[in-house]
Amino acid sequence: MTADWKQVTRLDLSGLVTWLRSTEPEHVRWTGNEWLGVLELLTAYLTDQGAEAPAPDWPALSAAYDVALERARAADGIDEREAVVRRLLVTAAVVDRAHHDPSVPLRDPRFALAGLPAVMPMSTPEAVEVAPRWRELAPDEMRRLLRAAGLVTAAGALAPHLTDADPATRALVAELETWERNVLTHLRSGRPSA
Repeated sequence: MTADWKQVTRLDLSGLVTWLRSTEPEHVRWTGNEWLGVLELLTAYLTDQGAEAPAPDWPALSAAYDVALERARAADGIDEREAVVRRLLVTAAVVDRAHHDPSVPLRDPRFALAGLPAVMPMSTPEAVEVAPRWRELAPDEMRRLLRAAGLVTAAGALAPHLTDADPATRALVAELETWERNVLTHLRSGRPSA
C-alpha cells in the first residue's frame, strides 16, 4: 500500500486499520496535522461504526487507534495532555455504544484513565481551594485550573462506566465527584453568559 496521505484518508475503516497495523506507518514522515487528520478519521469511524464491529475485531481496532494516536503525538500534532483527553473521549464514546471490555484497551475506562495523573496540572485539594475565587487567580494559575478542569470533564464522561466495586475505582469516582461538586460548579457559575 502507498503512504500517500490523500489515499490513506480515503480508506474505509477496515482498510485504515489494516494500514495502521502494517509496518508502513513507522516509515511515514507526515506532519503533525496530517497524522492528526488520520487520527480524527479513525476516531470518527470508531465512534460512528464501532458498535457494529464484531468482538473479535476490537483488539485490531484498539491497536490501530494506539498507532494513530502515537504518530500524531510524535509528529507534534498533539501534546501528551491532548492525547490523554482524546483517549478519554473516544473510550467514553466507544463504551457508550459497544460496552465495556477490560481485555481491549480502547474499551476499558480504567486504561484510558491511567494516563490522567501524568498530565494533571493541579491536584484535587488545590483545585478545591482556588475554585471559589478562580476569576481572581493570576492568568497562569487560571489556565492551570481550566486545563485540569478540562481533563476532569473528559474523565467524567467515563464515570457511568466505572461501576466496579474495587477500591481504586471507588476512589477515582469519588475524586471526580469532588471535582464536580467543589470545582466545576464554581467554574460554570462564574462564566459570563454569551
